[in-house]
Amino acid sequence: MKKLRIVSALAGIAMLASVFSSCADSSPEDTTKHYPTDIFTVDEADSCGITLRDTKEAFTIFTKGSAASDIKTETDGSVTWIATAAGGGGGGVSFYVKSNKEEINIANYESIEIELIYSPITGKWNPKAQKPGFCMRILPWDSTGIFGGYEDLEYFDADEEYGTLTKTIAISDEFVQKIKASSDYDSILGFALKFNDYQRGNDDGDQLKVQLKNVKFNAKANAPADTAFSDGLTDAQRGTVEEIWYPTRDWSIADEADVTDADRYNKHGWVYLPAGYDAEDTTTKYPVFILLHGFGQNENTWGLTNEGRGGKIKGYMDRGMASGDVEKFILVCVTGVADKSWGPNGSGSSFTGYNYFGGELRNDLLPWLRENYNIKDGRDNVALAGLSMGGGQTFNIGIGQSLDLISNFAGFSGALFSTSDEFIAGVDGNAAFDGLKIHNLYMICGDADGLVYGSFPGYVEAMAAWDRVENFESYVFPGGTHDFPVWYYGFNDFIHMVFQEGVQLYND
Repeated sequence: MKKLRIVSALAGIAMLASVFSSCADSSPEDTTKHYPTDIFTVDEADSCGITLRDTKEAFTIFTKGSAASDIKTETDGSVTWIATAAGGGGGGVSFYVKSNKEEINIANYESIEIELIYSPITGKWNPKAQKPGFCMRILPWDSTGIFGGYEDLEYFDADEEYGTLTKTIAISDEFVQKIKASSDYDSILGFALKFNDYQRGNDDGDQLKVQLKNVKFNAKANAPADTAFSDGLTDAQRGTVEEIWYPTRDWSIADEADVTDADRYNKHGWVYLPAGYDAEDTTTKYPVFILLHGFGQNENTWGLTNEGRGGKIKGYMDRGMASGDVEKFILVCVTGVADKSWGPNGSGSSFTGYNYFGGELRNDLLPWLRENYNIKDGRDNVALAGLSMGGGQTFNIGIGQSLDLISNFAGFSGALFSTSDEFIAGVDGNAAFDGLKIHNLYMICGDADGLVYGSFPGYVEAMAAWDRVENFESYVFPGGTHDFPVWYYGFNDFIHMVFQEGVQLYND
């Protein structure tokens, strides 16, 4: 309300009464920016889809690999969805490149053309956010979806807040080599279109509607025919994956006497068993490797599954163990949250649960694994590793609290909350760990990781000089951010050194 200049007492009272009456009868001005909904068009039936070598097919959605809501196939064949900002994991939809779900060879193609329509959702878009951005991801043959085993082909931004966007994205020889380095073959299963909400001014919960109209893969001149994927392994050379449910409790409750039945539960996880594993053959035993996720994630994050091909890390283990380059071991993926918020499929957002995982690890998980699987005795036959927050747990809980149980460790872009000097002093000051060595220690981080790279070089220097560490390796991933291409690379590195003697991955 504007400040009024009062001419006289009576005139002022009358004027104020009129203004207040007017305010009471009117609604506050709506300052929300409204975005159009009529730009999302439906054309002739079956006019949209994916074109591959001049053959057009309808889109085939990689259902379990998609992370958007309200996914709908329109009558013209286009696909619409709502992508929601979530701290950089804005989600999107994954698609197979072929309706029969066979692979193509990415080296046979020079570019991808895409056509889409997009608009923020009215009332669910920070007006200070940048114009919408996207990422085209390529899903190799071992991918389990938009966040499971991908390589980012290109990030690109829209010129307007909403409208139609067409884009031609080149497939360089360098990118083909990235696919091969990631998955050993140039065979790709699909692609994903992701909403890029990473550090672009979006609030968590901001929403973007997307309609994918057409995608075309342009083959190189005289490119050979695509071939179905084969890694040359027989079924007998592949490991198996099974689900587990192990008993544990809410370890944030310090006193056992205060734990009620409601605080006890069976917790979900995944176990990889190497080729040849025989539950009845108790004389043949294997080392065990426990793999942790990061903040906001859960036991499914690494993509290990008993469906399809089992995920990228299963492929690494199958091929490495079949060649003899990787020692056979049992891998366990569980949720590193040790309170009642764990899940299943939990949000992974409990710092309390993360901090108390040591109690579960020592008292529940490791004993249960030894009771139910053929696992070798001794701390040298146990490994612990994790990404981001799980990397921090590997150091703080694994080395800091469980060195009497574990001697092999890896941190993938680890979130480290103390200085290296403080960390070493804490471990060396624990009399229970006197004489205990770290057999293998590995660290990796991308040099473009704005979250944790600042602490990485100092930790690497300190760990390499620490007389408690027998075998140390580290790697700086060129251009790597806080994301899965770095973490998959690190996992594959680490399995080539763990449970072996003095393996050197890099020669400085």
